[in-house]
Amino acid sequence: MMIIPEPGFLSKVVFFFVGGACKTWIKFNKVSTSGVDRLVKEIDKTHLERRPMITIANHISNLDDPLIWGVLPNRILMNSANMRWTLGASNILFTNWFYSTFFTLGKCIKIVRGDGIYQEGMDESIERLCEGQWLHIFPEGRVSQQQQLLYFKWGLGRLVGECFRKTGKVPLILPIYHKGMEQSMPLDKPPIPRIGKTLDIQVGESIRCEETIENYLKDHNITDPKTFFNSDKKRKDFYRTITLYIEDQYQLNVPLPNRGRFSHPKPLPPLSDIVDQMIEQATDKTSINLNKVDNNNNNNKKNN
Repeated sequence: MMIIPEPGFLSKVVFFFVGGACKTWIKFNKVSTSGVDRLVKEIDKTHLERRPMITIANHISNLDDPLIWGVLPNRILMNSANMRWTLGASNILFTNWFYSTFFTLGKCIKIVRGDGIYQEGMDESIERLCEGQWLHIFPEGRVSQQQQLLYFKWGLGRLVGECFRKTGKVPLILPIYHKGMEQSMPLDKPPIPRIGKTLDIQVGESIRCEETIENYLKDHNITDPKTFFNSDKKRKDFYRTITLYIEDQYQLNVPLPNRGRFSHPKPLPPLSDIVDQMIEQATDKTSINLNKVDNNNNNNKKNN
């Protein structure tokens, strides 16, 4: 069994104080939970057996992680060796030396939005899973306070598929669905967690991907997955199949009125394109006005 190095002293300090803050904040809200005992059991099993696990959750505020972990017992919450690894956006958590150091000590792995599923942060996440550790992600890829979920990113499928290809182990997926953080941290208000809110945190039944992977290999006559996926197209189809299965299973944890998916909104065009379009529109309007002036002058000359 692979030996995982103990987190350093500073990492332990970060988790102790952040965990204590999360536990305190939770107490100032009305919180209902379901399945937390299942989550605790699977966390313990992951550390004991070095079995890879991924928890997935909807993402409705910038502080879902770490605040929702306030429902965990202190022996997990305030112990850096027992807590999760997670992904963090480079443009939010890694913008300067202090943030980068703090969130790295907090077991956050830097992800660069727009760099796709083949980037250094994804590779590091796969390594943590191959070591048999706990990884938490928000598969929608960004905060959304819509009632329905956004489509899950295919990076989730890559994490599961590559861990299987490298180790033969399929990570356990544990779904978490929560409500109330959008009231504590609405997007149109300063990013400060408010208290006195009603929170609901539900941990669902585990999602097993073994059968999905087995059927995919069988349907494509794949005997050696380590050598078959030698093209980007084949790999992405494999990742996509896994992601869609997990996404469908996750929907079972969503209340019936909120089930369904929204696609990601189309990204805004580059600023330079917007400026060029505005200049073009302004030029067209100016040309129209000048033509009107010329026509009026010509009409006046004729009348005179």
